[in-house]
Amino acid sequence: MVTVRLHAALRSCLPHQSGVLRVPAAEGLTVRKVLQDLGVSCGAVGLVLVNGKMASLDRRLLPGDCLELYPIFGGG
Repeated sequence: MVTVRLHAALRSCLPHQSGVLRVPAAEGLTVRKVLQDLGVSCGAVGLVLVNGKMASLDRRLLPGDCLELYPIFGGG
């Protein structure tokens, strides 16, 4: 299983809005595929962390990984 944590406004993408869910770590699973399955636009994500390190949308996920997704931050 892969633990997926959605932060801030991205939590609204989950029906229970807890911000945490577990997905099966199928072979070839990528961050992009998780986003597609959740119906989250890649353009809405500003920061991707896998096991605490920055990662790309094409990063393959393995059993036990923790994926954290943060929205685009604004400000100035």
